[in-house]
Amino acid sequence: MKKLVVIFSTAILLIASCVMIAGCVGESSTSKAPVNTQAQTNTNEKSTTTTEPQYKDTFVLGYGKDPRLKGGPWGIGFFPKTHVLERLVEYDIKNDDVIPSLAESWEIKDGGKTIIFHLKKGIKFSDGTDFNAYAVKFTIDRMIARGHSLAPKGADVIDNYTVAIHFDKPGFFNLVKMAEFHLGIMSPTSVKPVGDPNGTLVKPIGTGPFKVVDYKEDQYATFEPNMYWYKARDTTPKFKKFILKVIPDENTRIMALRSGEVDAISDYVHGGAAYTPRNQLSVLEKEGFKVFKGNIPLTWVIAFNYKKAPFNDSELRKVVSLAINRDEIVKIFDRQVRPAWNGMFPPEAPGMKEAGIKYEYNPEKAKEILKKKGLLGLKVRILVNKNQEDQILVAQLIQQQLKKAGFDPVLDIVESGVYQKKRDAGDYDMRLYYIGGTDRRFYLRLYWRFYPGGKWDAYESERVCSLCKDILENPENFDKEKRKQKLIEFYKALYDEMGVVPLYHDVMTVVASPNVDVDKAHLFRFGEPVFYYVGVRK
Repeated sequence: MKKLVVIFSTAILLIASCVMIAGCVGESSTSKAPVNTQAQTNTNEKSTTTTEPQYKDTFVLGYGKDPRLKGGPWGIGFFPKTHVLERLVEYDIKNDDVIPSLAESWEIKDGGKTIIFHLKKGIKFSDGTDFNAYAVKFTIDRMIARGHSLAPKGADVIDNYTVAIHFDKPGFFNLVKMAEFHLGIMSPTSVKPVGDPNGTLVKPIGTGPFKVVDYKEDQYATFEPNMYWYKARDTTPKFKKFILKVIPDENTRIMALRSGEVDAISDYVHGGAAYTPRNQLSVLEKEGFKVFKGNIPLTWVIAFNYKKAPFNDSELRKVVSLAINRDEIVKIFDRQVRPAWNGMFPPEAPGMKEAGIKYEYNPEKAKEILKKKGLLGLKVRILVNKNQEDQILVAQLIQQQLKKAGFDPVLDIVESGVYQKKRDAGDYDMRLYYIGGTDRRFYLRLYWRFYPGGKWDAYESERVCSLCKDILENPENFDKEKRKQKLIEFYKALYDEMGVVPLYHDVMTVVASPNVDVDKAHLFRFGEPVFYYVGVRK
């Protein structure tokens, strides 16, 4: 009986095998057999998931400024400061916090006149030398030797991984200033003789993701990945070579992107200059290019020559604000930027929303005030930089809006060099200017624009300057909540006096070819664009 069962079972298996073989042959030749679509889908999904994209060896970026890899009055350029060098700390504007970078912790002494930084261990510069307290001291000493305006008073090495940095004045500004572009830490091997603060810069060597390979002034800079940086983060770069191609003219940069000469174009890391015209972003997006935007605390404003008539009168400054329709201004840029109706800075700036500021648009009211003051038809000159085409469009619209309110505005559109001379000489009534910058410059621009006696001031008054000074230098303002309350008071004072007229909050942009991959989470982490994780798919 058992024999029969075995024979019978074997026969069934043989028949089943034949049926399966026949079925396979039939499927192959006629495709009429039923297909397990779920199994096929799963296989394809697995294949897609496990297939890594292949990237070209070289990434080319079109950029509006020379990176100054041989240095200058302010040191190397902003691009290498954010890609070759790193800082002891970074600034997180969303939480108004200073966060660790090369330093893991710090101690505030004497109200902030001395800050002791405890450094991370095991970090290497791109040439393989160790990052330590001596490198920090070298960087500070070199800034002092070169007379850099943001240089601390001095630095003392406590041990290999502890350094004390000293300042002339107390305050929170000293800590947050360490996140500034210019405070990037450079290896002592960057200069000859090695370690000499007065030495000649050979090339900047940092702990950041890029290392310098080649450079031709005003033409290009070539970088390679700093593998110490990538390995420390357990990742690999998507390029072997990164070329920064210097293309000063904004329209030529766009043409280079369209032609494939460059893989992407980027705004100047500094902000406020050499950027992609905002009114071109929608056009490029429709053409299939990838447009990436990051909000930054940079606001374009009308700055007044407030030291002389007619705009030494705060009421007249308020009349100008009443005449400005900010919604119309952002239409120039296809609404790629935000209208500044609620304060000098965008709402993500610390304390800005809580200040509860609202600018009014009322040209009829503006005209009535001018009439009462006997100033209908008041002639005013607006200074405009010819090198920034979209600012000319803004100025032309402002001219129309001011005419509607009873002014007689005249545009003075001049080349960049002439603009600077006229600005410094006070040869204007109004001009377009910017307040702020990328995240790390939030407090620095308060200092530059509103601190008493500032070189690049936007507005000064006893009340506004006093509040600015207090925010930056009062040791109490290391406390975040106290600092926020002072900022709110500062914003309200500036609004009450109408020191400047905010127009729109700008962005930082990168425009890339369709085959460029970008890690969006890191691209604008601190405001300015960074290219650590980009790649061009083959």
